Amino acid sequence: MGSLSMKKMLRHSRLALVGGAILALQGCGVIYKSTGDILISFGRSEMLPYMMTYNDVRMACVTGEAQTPLLMSFERVGSHPEKLGAMVFTTAATCAEQIALDSELRYMRAVKDGRVNEAQDARIEQKRWSAVAAQRQYTAYQNMMEAFGEQKEGECPKLKSDFDEMVWLVGNISGVQSLLNDGNADGAVGIPRDIAAKVERNMKCLDNDQWWGVPRGVRAAVWNLLPMLAPPNADAWAELEASAKKGFDSGIRLGSALYAMSAFSKGDDERLRKAIRDYAANDQNLDADYAMLDAIAGFIITGISDREWTENTGKRTPIGGLGTFWDDAAKSGPAVDINDLL
Repeated sequence: MGSLSMKKMLRHSRLALVGGAILALQGCGVIYKSTGDILISFGRSEMLPYMMTYNDVRMACVTGEAQTPLLMSFERVGSHPEKLGAMVFTTAATCAEQIALDSELRYMRAVKDGRVNEAQDARIEQKRWSAVAAQRQYTAYQNMMEAFGEQKEGECPKLKSDFDEMVWLVGNISGVQSLLNDGNADGAVGIPRDIAAKVERNMKCLDNDQWWGVPRGVRAAVWNLLPMLAPPNADAWAELEASAKKGFDSGIRLGSALYAMSAFSKGDDERLRKAIRDYAANDQNLDADYAMLDAIAGFIITGISDREWTENTGKRTPIGGLGTFWDDAAKSGPAVDINDLL
């Protein structure tokens, strides 16, 4: 009897231990979810607005790279970081885009100097990092779509706050950028080609005046990319110019970057130079609350300028030379001394 009683006691003890372990694990799950909810709430109300006041794109991209895995891991315990995910994957993508750009410039210099192996290696590196950027940007777009859902023609999501609208804006722009970077990577990621049409439609859900002319600017950029999506009698360039001007007036120059990107993709040198000159000339009275978005516009503009300078001179845009071009002196007299800029 004593032996049987002892076995029963041991069995009950084991059951109690197992039950206690299960309860402890459930408790951990509750704690993890609470931690995730607090982190996401803090990120939305404090961290993101604070980061938006920075004009250091490199800091934003490194923050995105470092913090995104931690933030997104809270999905596994029931938190919902999708909206913030759209933002941090977007900023993380700029790191990959910068490396891809540096590789592209290296490729241009190698071609100019006749270094075949160097050129081939640089092109391979550019495509690899373009693929990384495309994947991050597409993940940003997917997070946005998970947060708000797929919208049919004529429908819009319930955007309850400025934060929701910003996520919708940034996530959709990332969708278009993912398509462009995937093209640079020879389609290595396999971004769906219909994403451009969806973004063009989604931009109708935002107030153009509130968001610095960017919604119509994005739509016009898509029309230049895919003319079949343009409404009858649409004038993409007029829309892009209006978007750039509205950006200058409001202190957020994203519209100017869209204009420059469209001109660059179409090989329109006159409009491209105008876009870069106008961006550089309108650097006063910027909106400090959204300095990061304006800085990202500058990152895009400077990258395009660097490509143009490197193709023609073998060097990037000189320090203090954004908005100038290597042949300005030849066209209009000694307005620019390249040696002084260098």
